[in-house]
Amino acid sequence: MSIVKKKLYAIIVLLVVAGFGLPEIARAQSERPLAIVKRFKPDVTLRNLDVDKLINLDLEENKGERLFDGDSLATNEEGFALVVFMDASVAKVKPSSLLILNGAVATASKAMNTRINLKNGEIFLNVEPQGGNDFEVATSRSLASVQGTDFGSRFDGFVWVEEGQVDVTALNSGQTVSLFEQMYAQVDEQGNNVESGTLTPEELDDLGEGYDEMENDLIQKEIILRFRDQNGQLREVRVDVFEESDN
Repeated sequence: MSIVKKKLYAIIVLLVVAGFGLPEIARAQSERPLAIVKRFKPDVTLRNLDVDKLINLDLEENKGERLFDGDSLATNEEGFALVVFMDASVAKVKPSSLLILNGAVATASKAMNTRINLKNGEIFLNVEPQGGNDFEVATSRSLASVQGTDFGSRFDGFVWVEEGQVDVTALNSGQTVSLFEQMYAQVDEQGNNVESGTLTPEELDDLGEGYDEMENDLIQKEIILRFRDQNGQLREVRVDVFEESDN
């Protein structure tokens, strides 16, 4: 075999060996994102051990950072994040919070299933009407199922509703309580019992305190996210987000 042929053969072998890892990388990169981090205050960290992902969000470099299935988002004691999902639902993440996103988005439509596993802290959500979709918030003791509403959830199993309906289930016993406007539920530490009741307007205001951090002087704007699906086809998804006004 000539030297030229040997070199060519070696190059082909290297390309083939290197290529064994490419399908998995391409698959991971082609997955449709579940959400984007539209706005945040440092410090906020994204992590996904399955794909060796660790990002400390930077205000200059990471605006609109995408979140995929299995990604976790953590805010420090002064951090805050505004997360916009592909169906235009919004999650406001308070300081000292940790959540993990799980779900899937259909390739050719806005159909999606979303679960937020809230490990620490507190979030408030404006969830768009879901139709046949699933949107859930889970803690170690509770599961909140949503069809379109404004509500808050804490990692200790406390849920409150400003508007709409949320069904809260105790994970161990399966007891389920439906909450409506100005109601709350608390699941006990064992995940057996659900206590529920009605909040006063003052109590509701107190629970909502601090969530306007990311909403000052915002204007609505549509952005387009482009990605390649598993077949290599270029896809687009349009998302309504909110930008700071120039005024």
